[in-house]
Amino acid sequence: MNNRKLHDRINELEKLLKTALNEILTLKEKLSKYENPKNSGNSSIPPSQDRFRKTKSTRSKSTLKPGGQKGHSGSKLKMVASADSIIIHDVSICTCCGDSLNNNLENYSSRQVFDIPTINISVTEHRSIIKHCQNCGLKNNGVFPDHINQQTQYGNNIKSLCVYLQNYQMIPFSRCTQLIEDLVGHKISTGSLANFQSKFYDNLNAYSDSIKSLLLNSEVLHGDETGVKINGTNYWMHVLGNSALSYFDCHIKRGKEAMNDIGILPLFKGTLVHDRFSSYFSYECEHSLCNAHILRDLIYVEELFDASWAKCMRKLLVRAKIKKDENPVIHQKYYTRVFNKYLSLIRPIIKNYHTKNKLSKTKKTDEERLAFALDKHKLLFLKFIKQPHVPFDNNQAERDLRMIKVKQKVSGCFRSYSYAKYFARIRGYITTLRKNDMPILLEIKNAFLNQPFIPVMAE
Repeated sequence: MNNRKLHDRINELEKLLKTALNEILTLKEKLSKYENPKNSGNSSIPPSQDRFRKTKSTRSKSTLKPGGQKGHSGSKLKMVASADSIIIHDVSICTCCGDSLNNNLENYSSRQVFDIPTINISVTEHRSIIKHCQNCGLKNNGVFPDHINQQTQYGNNIKSLCVYLQNYQMIPFSRCTQLIEDLVGHKISTGSLANFQSKFYDNLNAYSDSIKSLLLNSEVLHGDETGVKINGTNYWMHVLGNSALSYFDCHIKRGKEAMNDIGILPLFKGTLVHDRFSSYFSYECEHSLCNAHILRDLIYVEELFDASWAKCMRKLLVRAKIKKDENPVIHQKYYTRVFNKYLSLIRPIIKNYHTKNKLSKTKKTDEERLAFALDKHKLLFLKFIKQPHVPFDNNQAERDLRMIKVKQKVSGCFRSYSYAKYFARIRGYITTLRKNDMPILLEIKNAFLNQPFIPVMAE
């Protein structure tokens, strides 16, 4: 074999070796993913999709014992000064000698029972009196109140209760009908329940416009979206909010088309906190990224690749969060120190990929993709340290959306797009009430009276 043939053979073997090495690395990664699958503890997968697997929480282990802590103020049912009714348990004859005790009242002891009275539906009849004028003969009718516009109709109390049950307690139509029948002995049709939803949605028109204006004036907004089924078709429930306000809307699209139709983000100039979904970056507001997502991704990379840098990065971010919680205003020197440490952890991974890629074109591993993402958005991930009003994570939006998933699990899906829109607006109203510690059932009733609660200002 001459030198040329030998050289060609060596080159051929080198190519085969590189191909074999790449295949081995690919297979090792696939095997590692099988042994360490993604779950709710190391990714954005919801807990409902975990398959009988213990997950690793991103929270540090507490040193406190479970249950009430020593010194905490307990609570129990306390007697009231004035009861609604009093039942006397008298004694008239002495149990010792049998003498009469009718004139011997000295004192008494009390016990109180807290209970709900029997609930019955109440029917109020309104009568419009008809009178003829004896002078001119004109027939005069008494005027019904504006809200009494049908021969028979439901009042605001029962309508408010049904809206509360369906949109706060997530009770489906048929079960809500059954519950009302069990409570008051009156069966409400599902058509009436649907009418209550529609009417309440219309009564929140002015509220919805006001909330949009308040959100536009907010320093920080949290944005997120989750899929919902409407008659078997996938739609998206979008949320924008802060610590005082929530705005939900349902749309067939997930991305920019939906966000433009909702109409808040195109005009927003504050800081939007989100989870790196590309459509959010198309808006000219300030951006900050959710570090809770990154902590889960770091756990996954740590488990899959035995990556010590990922563990160090998690500790770095968590320590920075603790310091921010202690004092929102952090000195520039601390930010610089964290920033430099942050870069020192990810740059070796990126450098190693570039070196490897020069020898042979290879796909990025999950570890390398995460490192590149951390490098690309480093200023946005660390913005929470630099700016006091910017939070560490996007948990506010995720908490707001959590009950949407509960609604889906209870009801399965929405039957029409209209009722998904109704639910979105009503749920936003209820979530805003909760954030402002307002009585939910009372404020639903006020909204039926065209007096919805509107916060004075955003956060």
